[in-house]
Amino acid sequence: MADNRGANNPLQTVEELNAELATLRARVKYKTSLSIFIIALMVMITTTLAWFTVSGLAGTDGLDMTCTTGSELRIATSNLGNDINAYEKTVTADMINAQLTANNYKTLPDIKLEPLSTQNANDNVGTRLFLQNGTERTEEGPAAGEYLLVNLWLISGNSVDVYLTDKESDDGANDGTKITSAAENTTAQADIIRTARVSFAPEGESTKIYEIEQRGYASNQTNAFWSISENSDSNKICSLEANTPKQITVRVWIEGEDPLCVDAVQQGSFSVQLQFQGDKIATGA
Repeated sequence: MADNRGANNPLQTVEELNAELATLRARVKYKTSLSIFIIALMVMITTTLAWFTVSGLAGTDGLDMTCTTGSELRIATSNLGNDINAYEKTVTADMINAQLTANNYKTLPDIKLEPLSTQNANDNVGTRLFLQNGTERTEEGPAAGEYLLVNLWLISGNSVDVYLTDKESDDGANDGTKITSAAENTTAQADIIRTARVSFAPEGESTKIYEIEQRGYASNQTNAFWSISENSDSNKICSLEANTPKQITVRVWIEGEDPLCVDAVQQGSFSVQLQFQGDKIATGA
């Protein structure tokens, strides 16, 4: 008997349709899964960027810094031994830049601060800084200019407690601690100073974080302080033994957890001026 299967055979048509339908279903399933994956990825990216508005936020278009001391203290950017006369009253931006260059870090004019946070750190004190994606910034951070790291050495001829203060070293000196916005900043850019943080990590002592106002972004960050008009335990940086230098690591960054750390502050520039004051430690009779 002749084989009558052909284009008009109903059984063949159903088989072919079933095969085509199965292929079509597989294609639709693949496309649906791919779309869901893309949507999930977009949601994940959006969530990531919610920490601050844009990734790679350039916090400054320049950073300047000076450090001065009161009558009981001297300062340097290297350990000059126990001779207090070898130390200075003021550390300038040029001296800081020399140290940055020696460490292969970017110098102050070239630093582009990027939002960082201590929120992911176990110690939560500003010695470990993280990008929003959880990447810790160590030596790579200063080298890339994401934050400023400078080492200072303080020395005193007497045993003193050292405080960060907004008081002037002399009347009219205008050298008290302040973080100031550059004149060319817009009103929105001026908020960059409110996101700025400065941490002080003295050798062998606890680290403190200074912010210019109580921002309240991290209620568990009990080491943060903002009041520096009167000396107290909160703004005490360290203690010094007479004629014995102590290293203090200073870090400056902009806080990505701060609600003000958004697009508007981009390209804002600011200066950091620090004033250290020494109060003699009372000795027993």
